[in-house]
Amino acid sequence: MSAAKIKIEDLLQFNFLSDVAFSPHGEKIAFLVKRAREEENDYGSNIWLYDLEEERLFQLTTGKEDGPFAWAEDGEKIFFVSGRDLTEEDKEKGTEGGLFSIAVDGGEAKELTSLHHKVEDLRVKENVLMYSALVEVEENCEEEDELGNYEALDEIPFWYNGKGFTNKKRHHLFALALDEQTKEPRNLTPGTMDVSSFDTLEDGVIFVASEYEDKKPIYNDIYIGDLNQESSPEKLTGDYEMSFGLAHFLDEETIVASGTDMEEAGINQNKSLFKLDPSKEKLTPLAEGLDNSFYNSVLTDVKLGAGPTWRTEGGELYFITTEGHGVKLNKVTKEGERETLLTERGSIDSYDVQGGKIAYVALKGETLQELYLEEGSGEKRLTQFNEGAVLTEGLSEPESFAVERDGEKIDAWIIRPPQFDPEKQYPAILEVHGGPKAVYGEVFFHEMQVFASAGYCVIFSNPHGSDGKGDEFADIRGDYGGRDFEDLMAVTDEATRRFDFIDEDRLGVTGGSYGGFMTNWIIGHTDRFNAAASQRSIANWISKFNTTDIGYFFVEDQQKGNPWENHDRLWRQSPLKYAHSVSTPTLFIHSEQDYRCWMAEGLQMFTALKYFGVPAKLCLFKEENHELSRGGKPENRMARLKEMVDWFDRHISGT
Repeated sequence: MSAAKIKIEDLLQFNFLSDVAFSPHGEKIAFLVKRAREEENDYGSNIWLYDLEEERLFQLTTGKEDGPFAWAEDGEKIFFVSGRDLTEEDKEKGTEGGLFSIAVDGGEAKELTSLHHKVEDLRVKENVLMYSALVEVEENCEEEDELGNYEALDEIPFWYNGKGFTNKKRHHLFALALDEQTKEPRNLTPGTMDVSSFDTLEDGVIFVASEYEDKKPIYNDIYIGDLNQESSPEKLTGDYEMSFGLAHFLDEETIVASGTDMEEAGINQNKSLFKLDPSKEKLTPLAEGLDNSFYNSVLTDVKLGAGPTWRTEGGELYFITTEGHGVKLNKVTKEGERETLLTERGSIDSYDVQGGKIAYVALKGETLQELYLEEGSGEKRLTQFNEGAVLTEGLSEPESFAVERDGEKIDAWIIRPPQFDPEKQYPAILEVHGGPKAVYGEVFFHEMQVFASAGYCVIFSNPHGSDGKGDEFADIRGDYGGRDFEDLMAVTDEATRRFDFIDEDRLGVTGGSYGGFMTNWIIGHTDRFNAAASQRSIANWISKFNTTDIGYFFVEDQQKGNPWENHDRLWRQSPLKYAHSVSTPTLFIHSEQDYRCWMAEGLQMFTALKYFGVPAKLCLFKEENHELSRGGKPENRMARLKEMVDWFDRHISGT
């Protein structure tokens, strides 16, 4: 009998946990659980509760399209958004779902009002429910007549990955008074203001936003407003030219924010912590010496959703950082004293803090997500949602190794095929992560385990450009395809030298986004790989600049030029320039609605390879975007994996 292996269709058994939130008094933990629905070809979502006093886990909602949510201030009920019971007529009218409430001790959910825009965040403060949503701020010139439908565009970005056409649309803040008869939410941020994050304290709201027409800037500001809308929002950051990430109230007198002037490392520069004095519009550094991103950049394909990366409690700020190839949970006082509370070799994907307790969703080693509790005496696992979802006998844990280059260490790993036989020779696939400011870590990665189960060694690493080691290591502006390419080739050299069971005559390479750029670059600069799979890639920095949602500022910053003043530089750094040198059979995977790396990039590279007689195939997924591999429809995610395995088998293993 053959041994069990990780399978592509295991995806249908995975549970994805996110949005952890303590009840106001800390006795219960609420969170979302999502799971693929095979028949509907989507993901169901419900709210679950864990009662700490009774040590009991139970499902609160059954609508299968429930979330986001927020606790009522008395802790006796939960407000949530749901698409349950929507009819086709509702959808035609533009209804996105309804706002509901449900008692935490059970019972039927009650609809409070219908919603005509998609809620992206939800908070309750002073009996006012607040949320952000993408709304039209001006007539978008969308017409429907005898000539058909069209979009009239007059600003950039005119579309955004995962959101569709965004011309004349902005994220606004809305407030709904829960004790009033009217159920119409009030818009707190009128006009062309675009809000990226917000926080509340009593009847005040603080938020990060940019206000623009024609072209969205890379700078933004911090504003303060009134939940009762008695006055217009007031800008607090004066003449600062900075990119702010988050702003929070620590207490009635203290505001903390993250921001960067981008002068040292461009748009990817790590943000610093500041205290903000509203009366003087002055920023004062807080907790100096941090050179880390304030988010989780550990990549995987087994999580959907997350939750806030910042929390405040008791006058202290809690925040996530990516350090090395793992994640830490930290806190800092308003005096700037920093303490690390949790260090996870894997990934902390969502968390909340309350009264000395930390509840968090984590990926640990080769296990899938579960909910954990830390109370100062060691962690306790609270759930077993993914127990048995993966056949543990089919797993192969990553083995770390390192490559020294110019006095710096490049972290790398190898995954061996399950039931590994040291007497055999195995083909290998080099995986290149996206970003480039992201990291691979020691977490479960379904794609890699599928490759391993198909008989491949999987090699992956964090070359220059990656997160976790500070701005200097991550800064490869103007040098994409330089140090990073040399790092990846050195990792491949070291892997084939160190692990003599790797057959260096049977190698593949794959990656997505920046990893897709690098795959395209690699096949134009070396013929050592027998096959490649280039996913949601970049082929031409000139077309990337002019067609994608972030291209006009990302390309100018990261490639140090624009198509008019630096045309030759952008072309020199474009993989398409070297397509005539490619001999590697290459599979291209793109999505029709990927506005981050638009399908024109894959089409150009695919056409070039076919023109030069190189075996090539293009898989263009309909109704998918840049998140296909992580959040696409289950059927399409599985089809994508099958296409890649089949391609590598055909051109590497000869099967």
